[in-house]
Amino acid sequence: MQFDDVICRREAGSAIVEGITQEWVWHSPAGFEWGYGGSGPADLALNILLSATGDRDFAAKNHQDFKWRFVAGLPAEGGVIASNEVLDWIAQRQIETRVRM
Repeated sequence: MQFDDVICRREAGSAIVEGITQEWVWHSPAGFEWGYGGSGPADLALNILLSATGDRDFAAKNHQDFKWRFVAGLPAEGGVIASNEVLDWIAQRQIETRVRM
């Protein structure tokens, strides 16, 4: 499965996210956001995990932790969430889950 960097930027005051679509609306029908811990960042985290894994259950269980690690801390003007860091985080989380079982 191909997973690319997620690029977040502002254009005319609007949040623009490249590399991911909002396939799953859970928290924020208004769309993606970043730079704080609210509903827009939660949906961005959820959809990043869904895109990277294709696993709705994994995304649902882990998106809040992912949000705090990668999305909430992005500067207001935006930034890049690197695909290799996302995939490394997912692999580590999957290992931790197996160890707890």
